[in-house]
Amino acid sequence: MKSDVNNMNDGNVTFARCSIVRRDLVFISAQVTELNERNVDHTKVLRWKDGAFVHFMIDWATTAISATTPPLTLLSMGLDGDIHVFQGSNRTTERIVGPGDFGPLRDMRLIAGAHYAAGMQRQVYRRNDDGSWQSIADAILNREGIKGFNAIDGFAPNELYTVGMDGEIWIFDGQRWQALESPTSVALQAVHCSEDGTAYIVGQAGVVLFGRGDQWDFIDLSDFSEDLWGVQTFDGTLFVASSKGVYRIIDGELKKADIGSVGTGSASYLTKGDGVLWSVGNRHLAYTADGENWTVVDYDDASY
Repeated sequence: MKSDVNNMNDGNVTFARCSIVRRDLVFISAQVTELNERNVDHTKVLRWKDGAFVHFMIDWATTAISATTPPLTLLSMGLDGDIHVFQGSNRTTERIVGPGDFGPLRDMRLIAGAHYAAGMQRQVYRRNDDGSWQSIADAILNREGIKGFNAIDGFAPNELYTVGMDGEIWIFDGQRWQALESPTSVALQAVHCSEDGTAYIVGQAGVVLFGRGDQWDFIDLSDFSEDLWGVQTFDGTLFVASSKGVYRIIDGELKKADIGSVGTGSASYLTKGDGVLWSVGNRHLAYTADGENWTVVDYDDASY
């Protein structure tokens, strides 16, 4: 059932992240409201192929998913370091040791052919070819108070960026970590290392940063103050997302994209691949192939 006003689903199933294999094959992580109300840990993983959905269930809540090919492999990462691996007809698990001591993981990203995970207390891990995960940030682990990373991305294994609480921005050169001078103290939620050679960061209160290395500055959006959760460049245009919508930034001005929904739950996560950009909101899915015209993807099946 759809709302005539905002074109969102009825809320019986909600969405978090997605990973694009091809423009006709996308995996989406979801939650079933009924199971959440019964405190049942789970993730409903949706496979969208040629416009049709199938799904499978995982026994824990996931915070990030990432698909690679060949062979087609989907990693689904839990807050506590459990990794569900789906490959062909095989379903196996991996384990990141560390979140049990330092807190939940927040993000996982494929960078230059390897997966990296980041989370609270400045945890960062790299996945090895054998499926084991090793910490690459022991030297900067926070052991007093609360710090942490919400997102990770990179141009290469020797140029990784992590962002998180209190406006923190860190860079890893393949050997050591360095805390960079940040122009903000708000929580930073996402980082995107663009093919244009610039890294873009978004966070609370409408903050958008751009830069590389130790040079960072604001994109001035005047009085815009919505918390931002997603950022991507697509066809030469910078897109950002709050929970209420997706925006293009053109010549320093915000232009709201018509994704087919308005209001909280419309958007938050952005990702691209194979010539398409996807927006994932708590109750809304949409994609575009040209940055202008968006196709709404309907889904409200709460079965499990």
